[in-house]
Amino acid sequence: MIFWNLIHGCHQKSEGCAHCFVFARDEENGIDTNVVRKTASFYSPLERNRKGDWKIPSGSMLMTCFSSDFFIEEMDVWRNEAWQMMQMREDLTFYMITKRPERISICLPPYWEKIKARIFVGCTMENQQRADERLVHFKAAPLMHREIIVEPMLTPINFHGTLSGIEKITVGGETGRGARPCRYEWILDLRRQCQEAGVGFYFMQTGGNFYKDGKNYRLPRHLQLAQAAKANINLPSYSAD
Repeated sequence: MIFWNLIHGCHQKSEGCAHCFVFARDEENGIDTNVVRKTASFYSPLERNRKGDWKIPSGSMLMTCFSSDFFIEEMDVWRNEAWQMMQMREDLTFYMITKRPERISICLPPYWEKIKARIFVGCTMENQQRADERLVHFKAAPLMHREIIVEPMLTPINFHGTLSGIEKITVGGETGRGARPCRYEWILDLRRQCQEAGVGFYFMQTGGNFYKDGKNYRLPRHLQLAQAAKANINLPSYSAD
């Protein structure tokens, strides 16, 4: 996946933002993360090399807006340009994650039907409250590809059998300093819900403060991903209803 960080800056939206790596990194560098701005990479999908070929090769998936939220209010003045680039680069697919699913429908371009098959959207739901709030908006948006991101997973979550239209759930514990606990039984119960609904499941990482079988594991970053992979509990993704 290629990173297309067309804007930088965000506002903390909910509990999952408390230890956001973007805010932490910006603070170390004296940057006010709450100031949302265009980056030098804004037009990178349209850049060509000396031969006239696209610098971003055909067939690539672009991780879009990873240090902000594509549907944040400040992006309203630039979003049409971004959609136009996505329309022009019909040989690319785009992946974005949001905590603002209530804004998706009002932010889509008039030619959405022509490009929606190439747009993959993940919505973060880090605890039961945010799942209850956001899932209804997320499912109401006219998306072709929907993924739920339960990361960091801060509480057990019950989707009450309402996962139709979701292709995959990605789950993981919190990383970094002050990581809040994540419990393996929460992960397994979420996997059960995915299996029953025919939804893909991806256990991305344990987090740095992980509980399993009554034991607490404080894991460095490189082991968080390795231990999740070792669990071997992922489920394949299927086409959503």
